Amino acid sequence: MPGKVRRLSVLVVAFLVCLTGCGSRWEATVVAPDGDGFAVRAGVLDSLADFADEDRSVPLERVLWTAGHCAIERLTVTEPDGARHEFEWAAAAGDAWWRDNGKVEIGGEVFPVARVEARPPVLLVRVQASITDIAPTVADVLGLPAPVQATGRFLGAPAARHVLLLFLDGFGYLRYTEALHAGLIPNLAALPAPLLGLTEYPPSTRVGTAALLTGASPRVNGVDGRDTRSTEVETLFDVAAAAGLEVVSVEGEALAFNLRGAKIQLSGDRDGNGGTDDNVLANALAVLDDGMPDLFFVHFHGIDDAGHTYGIGTPEEEAKIQEVDAMVGRLLDALPDETLVVIFADHGMHPVVEEVRQGNHGNLVERDMFVPIWLVDYQD
Repeated sequence: MPGKVRRLSVLVVAFLVCLTGCGSRWEATVVAPDGDGFAVRAGVLDSLADFADEDRSVPLERVLWTAGHCAIERLTVTEPDGARHEFEWAAAAGDAWWRDNGKVEIGGEVFPVARVEARPPVLLVRVQASITDIAPTVADVLGLPAPVQATGRFLGAPAARHVLLLFLDGFGYLRYTEALHAGLIPNLAALPAPLLGLTEYPPSTRVGTAALLTGASPRVNGVDGRDTRSTEVETLFDVAAAAGLEVVSVEGEALAFNLRGAKIQLSGDRDGNGGTDDNVLANALAVLDDGMPDLFFVHFHGIDDAGHTYGIGTPEEEAKIQEVDAMVGRLLDALPDETLVVIFADHGMHPVVEEVRQGNHGNLVERDMFVPIWLVDYQD
């Protein structure tokens, strides 16, 4: 009799374990960009646990990015019973989660899910370049090897004695086209048209800077969020410094990212006008007066700051775009011959209604993910 009781107890325990274990066994499919199915299970969410909130829910975009999506316009969630829910992703992305019980929560609504489909923006098929292409391109122009783990490609440019990397923070491709049509950027408009580029996710300054300097995605360089300020992966600046080239960076009041290998000039708001771009320009022109470095990195922050504070298309933001465009013109006029100029943005921005911000970025939407990349060759 005791033996039968023990066997019965074991069976009961096994049954309960099966119930709890089977309840956690769920699977859904995300349709990847190539049409294949990407299976999402508990293990996939476990692998993304570093991005989960306190309830162990993972941002839905992280799952979509892992499945290969790089920009989304509309999302369709299909339940096991066939019910379908469609969302404009620009409106939904900021409050969308994949719960650890397998359900999806979007805008406070919770859905059991069997299949997730994402429709990309039409603009995606016109993408010509990636932000990861900048480091291999600049390295080739200067006669250097690309950073060792770079996956970007050479965009095509002639050899040059000098390279200027001109960083227009937050000036996404769509904002560029709007500013162009509004006549706000005569100096940039006078240049050859930029390439339509794609940045890395999440579209933010640190992630974008790491990608452009390493020529590699966050999966390789390890900078996959706004809280990471450096990378252990070899950068373009490392390669140039090791070759004995002079690398100089003129930044704002602080470093958003570790620019290892460069001589750094910070530019605080010395005149108290609420911005650093005029000081960045003054310091950059002073560097040029002393002689153009082999590799020169200049970072204007003002467009991003104005977009966050005032919003996209406001008089204050448009005035800042005009101001930065004029500064770009002054800087280009001061360059020596045999210089390749690479002008780029790290991300764009979409409108929001938040307590402290009228514009923000960080989502898989076209306003955030698409960036302009200019390649301008100044020869004798």
